[in-house]
Amino acid sequence: MANNTNNDNIIETIDEHGRHVKFELIDIVELDEVEYGLLYPVQGFDPANPDKPGDKVVIMRLKQDGEDFIFEKIESDEEFDKVADYVAEVTEAQLAEESNGEN
Repeated sequence: MANNTNNDNIIETIDEHGRHVKFELIDIVELDEVEYGLLYPVQGFDPANPDKPGDKVVIMRLKQDGEDFIFEKIESDEEFDKVADYVAEVTEAQLAEESNGEN
């Protein structure tokens, strides 16, 4: 499967095992005055192994440290669920809006 990426949106993070992982920054959303990055692994989705970790969109908290931006893992299940639900609601609303515009 081809993976269309914009190199300007590629970021590299270090996972909990010390491995360097590249992601494409898909979008930034704000919820309760906190920004979150929606990241997709550069290696792409493997349809033969859809449950493999890292093959889904990753949500990370975005913090600014001076001029640098830092992506942090969301430790709280409650915070993660809140952001994931918000992203799902916004995505569904956008899809419904696009669908209504096509009719």
